Amino acid sequence: KKEKFLKHLTGPLYFSPKCRKHVYRLYHNSRDCTTPAYYKRCARLLTRLAGSPRCLQS
Repeated sequence: KKEKFLKHLTGPLYFSPKCRKHVYRLYHNSRDCTTPAYYKRCARLLTRLAGSPRCLQS
């Protein structure tokens, strides 16, 4: 359910291999991505992370 909700808010997001470690930590360990009340904040954080210089590098 969480994945569908976040995908609905963000659309498809792509992360470089160097960035996946940060995505995993954020998605599985932060309060924003583990508590349903904060899923919108999680979507915003994931979107910002996808556009960050660290994640744009290939």
